[in-house]
Amino acid sequence: METIEYQEVISSRDIERFPISITTTEVNLTGSWRFFKPVFREKISPCRLACPNNINIPKYIFYILKNDLESACKILREDNPFPATCGRVCPHFCQESCNRGEYDANIEIRELEKFLGDYALNIPYKKPEVKIDKKVAIIGGGPAGISCAYYLAKNGINVTIFERESFLGGLLIYGIPEYRLPKDIVKKEIENILSIGNIEVNTNENFDYGKIIEISEKYDAVFVAVGVSKSKELKDIPFDNEKIISGYNFLKRLNLDNNFKIENEKIAIIGGGNVAIDVAMNLLRMNNEPVIIYRREIANMPAFEEEIKEALEEGIKILTKKIIGKYELGDKVKVWLEEVKEIKGDKIISEQIENNFYEFDRIIFAIGQVREFQNRFDKKNIFTGGDFDYGAKTVAEAISSGKINAYKIINFLTGKNLYKELDSKDVISFDKINTFYFKKEKPLVVEKNTKPPLDKILNEAKRCFSCGVCNLCKTCWFSCPDLSVEVTDKVYFDYDHCKGCGLCANECPRGVIEMVEEL
Repeated sequence: METIEYQEVISSRDIERFPISITTTEVNLTGSWRFFKPVFREKISPCRLACPNNINIPKYIFYILKNDLESACKILREDNPFPATCGRVCPHFCQESCNRGEYDANIEIRELEKFLGDYALNIPYKKPEVKIDKKVAIIGGGPAGISCAYYLAKNGINVTIFERESFLGGLLIYGIPEYRLPKDIVKKEIENILSIGNIEVNTNENFDYGKIIEISEKYDAVFVAVGVSKSKELKDIPFDNEKIISGYNFLKRLNLDNNFKIENEKIAIIGGGNVAIDVAMNLLRMNNEPVIIYRREIANMPAFEEEIKEALEEGIKILTKKIIGKYELGDKVKVWLEEVKEIKGDKIISEQIENNFYEFDRIIFAIGQVREFQNRFDKKNIFTGGDFDYGAKTVAEAISSGKINAYKIINFLTGKNLYKELDSKDVISFDKINTFYFKKEKPLVVEKNTKPPLDKILNEAKRCFSCGVCNLCKTCWFSCPDLSVEVTDKVYFDYDHCKGCGLCANECPRGVIEMVEEL
């Protein structure tokens, strides 16, 4: 310990000398006064918990703020190998759960993810350093199957993907309109995933229940993610007619057949989900008059609220309330409707239809898809996931299913449990955020079909509270009266001198310091 030499302290008026300390105050171990001590523990942001893939969003935003985009991409792609895709089509459950929404406005996480995802398109994955002498067959090359392949391959397991089409991607290629998700983006992300190695691809391979049982004898494990590609059928409705087709087949033909055209027609779309909205939006762009007919109120439509709003803004008519199952085929298709409301914007502009008949040139049924065969297998080495397992959901949920099943398979093959679930008890709520350190700001606004420059992305990233994740702001260091806080790669405490006053925990903007009773 450093000792200060005694000196006479004489004033200019030659007053009598007075005593001063001859040692540093470090000898006073004031930590013995403490009843509570501060503990550094990063928690979970609500956006991360809401994300099906549990992406550490505040962490990659931290690297964006440091202008270290490669590290930000690495954090993002650890939990989502399709960030550029999800940045465009995911409903972003994370954004809806953002604590900042209770302060001024939610962080535009989707724009940050899309920006990083596009940046990552030119960054291939590194080859895995481990190698495990096991092989897994994946049936279905959609987002669930490819994601499963990625997590298995990066952990050193050999994978073979079997896909019935001549290309990988599944619904990402033929089920989502080009204006929402450019196919080049999907193909580039798949190319990056395959660059990791350990993945073989066999296309034009069709599987049924029996063939899956057969292949399970040749592989250590099988993951079945063939989706729900069979359209729901209605009694007495002839789907093998050009005037009555399914939404699934319409989108597939639209995406794969360059010669497929429908023009200048009035077309009814039966259904209220995202497929119905996608069909209507595409028909509108093909110079048709689409009319969505849904059997319940508009508030009950399962489509994303944002998609419904966009459809109404573009002038698409939505008829709601009740449909009676009567159809007449002729030059026109007649649909018998009852108690119908016509929605335009946020207003109901009419409630009755003369003679209860509507005439259309064509009807497209977007009432959902079902499995082509059962999804229950008796063999322990067969795993199922994606839409095939739980029905049509989001791309993000399909990716999550692929990842979770990959870790289940790794556990099954090696006995190692590499998957850790988040504990909802550790989620930081808004009341744990010290808003004194944040000023209210307007969120990023991005016009359609435009890309925000880096400076706008950085400004939006700065709005992030970084809930539960330390960003080395040093507020705790500044607040400590005993200089017993050190901030380097994280926060450290000098418990010999910390009196447990709690100022560091009280002032922490992000809730990563908590006071714990001494035992």
